[in-house]
Amino acid sequence: MRYAGSPALPSSGNGLEVTVLKQTLFALVLSAPVLGAGSLAATAGDGKCHFDSDCGPSVKCHGGKGATAAGSRCNFDSDCGGKGAKCNSGKCSNAPDGKCHFDSECAGKGKCRGGRCK
Repeated sequence: MRYAGSPALPSSGNGLEVTVLKQTLFALVLSAPVLGAGSLAATAGDGKCHFDSDCGPSVKCHGGKGATAAGSRCNFDSDCGGKGAKCNSGKCSNAPDGKCHFDSECAGKGKCRGGRCK
C-alpha cells in the first residue's frame, strides 16, 4: 500500500529483500548479548581492560591493564581504587607486584610485610 506523497521503493516484487533484511537484523539482535558477554569474560579477572569500568571500582585502565593488575602502572593514588592504596613509583601498592610501606596501603588485601601486601 502506498500513501499519498510517499515515494515508491524499488523492489523485485517478491519481497525477498525485506525478508533477508529482517533475518539479518534478527540474527544481529540475538547475537549482541553473546558477543558482549564474550568481551566481558575476556577482561574479567586477567587485568586486561579497554575502559576504566572494566577494572573495578575507582581503578583506572592504563595501557590495556587495570592499575591494580600485575605488570600494570599508575600515575596517581586515585588510579589504584581508593581505600588507602597508594601509587608508589608507578605501581599500585595493592597490585601483586606493587610495593607498600604501611598496612593502610594494602586496601583490604592484608598487611604490608616485607614491602608487599600479604
